[in-house]
Amino acid sequence: MPKLAFYKFLTFLIVSFDALNEPPHVHVIKTKSHRTRYAKIWLRSLQVSEQGDLTDKELNLALQLTKAYQRELIAQFEKAKAGKKVEPLKLKLE
Repeated sequence: MPKLAFYKFLTFLIVSFDALNEPPHVHVIKTKSHRTRYAKIWLRSLQVSEQGDLTDKELNLALQLTKAYQRELIAQFEKAKAGKKVEPLKLKLE
């Protein structure tokens, strides 16, 4: 699962199989655990497909970051999909 970006306690990543079969999107988690469910956000429309285990406040933060870094995240997604090495972006809010 290539990690595309992170912000404090949120990690933005893709599932390799999904990247081959679905439009650009990110999975967002707040912890790494076998029981954690990912939120899923479509990168072009910024629509939430799944909320996962994120609270409404955490999901809104993830959406705000996704919107602010939309172009960069799409580029990261495409790079990972092409099998290229991806250096995770360190996201910041202004």
